[in-house]
Amino acid sequence: MNYLKFLFYIFLSSFVLIDLPSYAQDSAIETKIKELENQIQDLKIQMKILNKKNNTSVENELKFKIGPGFSVKHGENSFKIHGRMHYDWGFLPDIDGDDELGSGTNIRRARIGLKGTAGKFFYTATFDMGASAKADESDDVANIDEMFFGWKANKTTDLAVGKLKIPMFFEEATSSNDLSFLERSLAVDAFSDTFLGPKRHAVRYQHYDKKIGYKIAAAYAFDGDKKDKNVDQSRTISARAAYAPILSKTEALHLGAWTSYHDFGANQNGATQGCEWEYRFEINISDDKPLDSGNVTACDNVKTSGLELAYLGIDGQFWGMSEYVFGKMERTKDTSSSNDYNDYNSNGYYWAIGYVLNGKKRYSIKKASFQAPKVETKWPEKGNGVWEVAFRQTRVSLNDEEADINGGMVQNRTLALNWYVNGNATIKLNYINSKLDDAAVTNAGATEDGGKNGDKINIIGGRFQYKW
Repeated sequence: MNYLKFLFYIFLSSFVLIDLPSYAQDSAIETKIKELENQIQDLKIQMKILNKKNNTSVENELKFKIGPGFSVKHGENSFKIHGRMHYDWGFLPDIDGDDELGSGTNIRRARIGLKGTAGKFFYTATFDMGASAKADESDDVANIDEMFFGWKANKTTDLAVGKLKIPMFFEEATSSNDLSFLERSLAVDAFSDTFLGPKRHAVRYQHYDKKIGYKIAAAYAFDGDKKDKNVDQSRTISARAAYAPILSKTEALHLGAWTSYHDFGANQNGATQGCEWEYRFEINISDDKPLDSGNVTACDNVKTSGLELAYLGIDGQFWGMSEYVFGKMERTKDTSSSNDYNDYNSNGYYWAIGYVLNGKKRYSIKKASFQAPKVETKWPEKGNGVWEVAFRQTRVSLNDEEADINGGMVQNRTLALNWYVNGNATIKLNYINSKLDDAAVTNAGATEDGGKNGDKINIIGGRFQYKW
């Protein structure tokens, strides 16, 4: 029995002694593995630091971009030369038996500008040689389209001062390069062009948020070009807000509203001045204006407001938008007479729809407006460009019986076809069916009535457009 116990102890001891090296070996391997894991982790941290340093050095490198246009960037500093050329043509028929409108061509816009950044500060200066229809091109002179300086509090908030665009209208916030029609709607231009600029000397604040999908902007503007003696500059306060409850790269729902108050400066005698709403057809070839309120006397201030609705869907191919605008001229008793004047009220609206055949229209909450489709299939190298069809209906009435003013009523139906040749060149074609009442016919220059109740005319126009 003792002999058996002895053999068992020997066997057990042998087993333990034989297995001890394996235990030691496993422990050493585990220690090595942990050391390697720590080394790998240290290498990862070092690689991140090196990548960050390399990226910083790359960002600080001097970067040039030439053709079309020119830009240079170095860190947070940048400089860019940009511009646009819009060359229009149009055929306008006789109106009510009178050959008043005429056909022809027009250099609508010929702009070249400079813009840049210096850290959190930025600037823009744009000069324009284009103009409204002129009888003689020798009358064209360069004017300052925009010139302002600004400071960025962060990527989505800035404050600017100078001659700049006033916050108002969905369509006015859209760049002229990105319009789906030759011109903005009469409902926009008739109420904004005279008093609101649409670019004026102002101080402007704006902020937007991509995640929540909203934009707010406000401006205090004044007539910086006015140099009359003993007359204060006119002042405008304008604010716009937009909200996009649906916001993605291919779908967006835009809701917006804006309002403005324009107060005229009075001379030392306290006399008020005349006001006027007017605009031409939705093509800038003839300078005749079917909408014209005439000089509205004893005008103290002008209040204007608008509502905006827009939608982008079907993978960015279908879009629609609509705006309603209401304007009011508040009139006071003229100190030079005993006449009392009723306030003058007018309104207008438009709605438009469009479809991009082989591309995608874009919506930007930064501007709270649409942008032209991005051209991936550039003609002739990569494809046929991008094609777009659009339709717009506009109605504006400057008639007010209580104020005894007949400024005319115009209804336009516009069909547009656009070919975005590449990212820079675009060719546009518009057909406009315009219905005018008697007052609008007279405003456009016709003298023969012929027993008609207003008139209908058909206009064809186009544009060759290049931007950089």
